[in-house]
Amino acid sequence: MQYNDLPISVQKVCDTLVDGLKNILRRKLYGIYMYGAAVFPDSGPITDIDCHVILRESLTDRNRENIFRFYSKLKDDYPPLSSELDVWYILLEDAKKSSPPHHHLKPGMYDESWALHCAHIRAGRYITLYGPDPDDIFPTPSWEEITAALNHEIEYIKNNLKYPAYCVLNLCRILYSFQERDAVVSKRFSGIWAGGTFPMWLSLIQAALRTYEGKDTSADESQLQAEIENFLEFALKFIDECRKASEIDAY
Repeated sequence: MQYNDLPISVQKVCDTLVDGLKNILRRKLYGIYMYGAAVFPDSGPITDIDCHVILRESLTDRNRENIFRFYSKLKDDYPPLSSELDVWYILLEDAKKSSPPHHHLKPGMYDESWALHCAHIRAGRYITLYGPDPDDIFPTPSWEEITAALNHEIEYIKNNLKYPAYCVLNLCRILYSFQERDAVVSKRFSGIWAGGTFPMWLSLIQAALRTYEGKDTSADESQLQAEIENFLEFALKFIDECRKASEIDAY
């Protein structure tokens, strides 16, 4: 996926984001790299924008205030997409390490999915919005590091079943990752794969896909709410079987 392949509405938000951060951060700004569903050609409608903002220096309190003020204006100017910005602010020196980096805009937060993000970047699933290509940052993660990040996402799903469509498709992505030992995949692709691989869950997965694409019905919502816990139980058992098979293969 190239930048010019993105919908014009997404390009407008990205262009405004880049211009605003260049103005606020100036020489502190090293690069801005977009990843996530938007960079997959099979992702379907783009409903959010995921980026890493790489910093040469730490943010000051004034920087943070200006960024939050800028975000507020962005939301007013480009609804609804600009309301769904998931942007991590990471020091350049931390972006070269394998451990989850500190979020410099929101102190106390760490990117526990760092290994997954790095895997996507190293596989070329990114768009450089500003700065040099990230050849010397974003380390290649080990499978153990990817597994730890997937485990974190599983725990997040367990605590957020009130969003059943998201949970179903993210579980599909995790199922694919463990089955194929490949974490560089979109939720939409994974949903289609899981629907074919586990036909007993096809109806539920299709309901989640329709919701993801904004084509859901009240029946879809009812089904998702009624079956998400059972699907989670199934997924956890399947993932456990994959883990055991991997351990056997290791010997």
